[in-house]
Amino acid sequence: MVGRMAAECAIDGCAVLAIGRCRECGRAFCMSHQAHNEVTGAGYAALCIQCLQRRRRVTGGGDARAEARDVAEREWVTSGQASLDLYAAGVAPVPVVERRSRFVKQRLGRPREEIDELEVGALWVIGRFEWTEMQEIPETRAWTTGLLAHPSGGYPVTMVARAVARCKVTDGLATLIRDAPYGDSWTQLERREIPRIAAAVRSLIAASPAR
Repeated sequence: MVGRMAAECAIDGCAVLAIGRCRECGRAFCMSHQAHNEVTGAGYAALCIQCLQRRRRVTGGGDARAEARDVAEREWVTSGQASLDLYAAGVAPVPVVERRSRFVKQRLGRPREEIDELEVGALWVIGRFEWTEMQEIPETRAWTTGLLAHPSGGYPVTMVARAVARCKVTDGLATLIRDAPYGDSWTQLERREIPRIAAAVRSLIAASPAR
């Protein structure tokens, strides 16, 4: 019995070994032509990049100028230029601290717990934006969100979701809100919030007395 040959990517005559088949156009696609979620970076199992682009054109009403503007705003944030512009405008970020617990031995009695607050970064609080926690029943709600001055690995980042973080601010200090350390729980920034985030950063810059 002759074995089936592996499919080749049919996007733009690529012919590289395919990893999936698009449910919309029926063509096989390789890793380079796989569509990806713009916020999370995760690949779509059954969608090619051309069909994703076609969806966006339809959703956006074919407004090429609006789409180009959105791309420019995303690049402004992900490149780190938004952070540099905030510094240049004299907008000071809020320190990000982590609270770490340690036990100190005592000569008599039980060890005493001490909690240290360590400064681990900085961010600008830009408002409340919607994030979805992906559990069995996804829940979307608004969280206080900050633009990171120094994201993990530094700028540029691959997506806006890596430049921002959920946070709580108390007495001029911010703490990051992290996902629950159990199950499959993770939280995703809603894509529709990306232009609102860029607009909020620009508002902070415009409102600076140094402008």
